Amino acid sequence: MNRLPTPHAPRGGLVALAASSVAALLVGCSEAVAPTPVAQAVYVTPVRLEHAAGERRYTATLAPRVESEIAFRTGGKVLSRLVDVGQRVRAGQPLARLDPADLELAVEAAAEQLRAAEVESNQAASDAARFKRLLADGSVGAADQERLQARADGAAARVIQSRRQLDLARNRSSYTTLVAPFDGVLTSRRFEAGQVVGEGQAVLTLARESDLEIVADIPERLAQELPSQVASARIGSGVPVAVRLRELSPGASAATRTFRARYAITQPRPETWRIGMTAELLLAPAGSAESAAELPATALVSAQGQPAVWIVADPAAGRLALQPVRVVTQGSDRVRVSGVADGALVVSAGAHKLDAAMRVRPVQRPLDAPLPAPTSDTKSVPAEVASAPKAAASKP
Repeated sequence: MNRLPTPHAPRGGLVALAASSVAALLVGCSEAVAPTPVAQAVYVTPVRLEHAAGERRYTATLAPRVESEIAFRTGGKVLSRLVDVGQRVRAGQPLARLDPADLELAVEAAAEQLRAAEVESNQAASDAARFKRLLADGSVGAADQERLQARADGAAARVIQSRRQLDLARNRSSYTTLVAPFDGVLTSRRFEAGQVVGEGQAVLTLARESDLEIVADIPERLAQELPSQVASARIGSGVPVAVRLRELSPGASAATRTFRARYAITQPRPETWRIGMTAELLLAPAGSAESAAELPATALVSAQGQPAVWIVADPAAGRLALQPVRVVTQGSDRVRVSGVADGALVVSAGAHKLDAAMRVRPVQRPLDAPLPAPTSDTKSVPAEVASAPKAAASKP
């Protein structure tokens, strides 16, 4: 009796099966022990600004350069209000609507007047043409023909006038929708639905939020010196922003004896600045030293070829922000910079190892405090960072 041969699995298949099992086991182990990111401790030095000699400070206001009073170009009863104060709008966006009923009737009346004028003009033109033919064969006198021709010319003129009246009525009918003349934010409202407003009566105030300026009242004894002063402005404890004198009132206020000065902002401003915020205008004589802060030289980094420092923008969340600065003076272990806010927390050690995606835990140290001895893994960073546990290698 012949026996059937026992089937054997190919040796290559067994090897592939074993390799895939080992790979799956390794992947499962590595996913199970993925390390949890922790906040890295960093040394920070609080900024202490040294203000320029002869610097004067004035309370100012952040105001829009362009602020328009918006009104309907025709009067009527407000049918609906589509926006509210504080809302940002786009050019051409509807803001409010009037009841169009009366204006639509005016359009219909103007159209009827135009039709009547055209009928009268056609009849007058026909009579004038007939009398012109009769004048040629002597049936009528020249005076009669001239009288009818003048009547025809007057009727034609009334047609043109009626057509203009119809165009005007149609225009007025289109004015029932009030639209924004430019992009901006609404700063005031003086009407409500159901209210009757007059033609040209201001109902909304629209400010161009993208174009802000600093407005301050300067004492009369200093007004003449403003063109020669170096000016900057800031909100709260923020970084000063360069400004330029744009307009100085030609006359002093009778009540306060001050001159109103308007300063254009000449560099990018913080996005947190809003219309109406209280600002501080800083004026210093030309050529005087600008406000600067002394920091450890280890705080300075290079960002696209320009000097900068890392600032802990949100200490609670540990978020970092790269702040461009201007180097005033630089020594072997100290550097004086401008462009940082008073009280800001500047990373003063290990700054070259940071990036904006990292989360940190600030550890304050005075400016004169020495740095700890560097370890083999890290240099110029807190001991907490050097001793932080490394992510363990995954084992199957």
